[in-house]
Amino acid sequence: MPDRPDLEDQILTALEQALAEDRLEVAEHLLRGLEALCGDAPPGSVLATAYLLVARDLVP
Repeated sequence: MPDRPDLEDQILTALEQALAEDRLEVAEHLLRGLEALCGDAPPGSVLATAYLLVARDLVP
């Protein structure tokens, strides 16, 4: 049986999709879920990556 992605990775993928579809309320909930799961955001972490995705999406 193939390995499944971690929950954090699945949420990050969903966050990317929500941002791509301009569903900002959904993206906010997903980001909060990652914050609850991860706690902190050292460089290279899933949460740090999520913050970068959100920032990239919001800055023209």
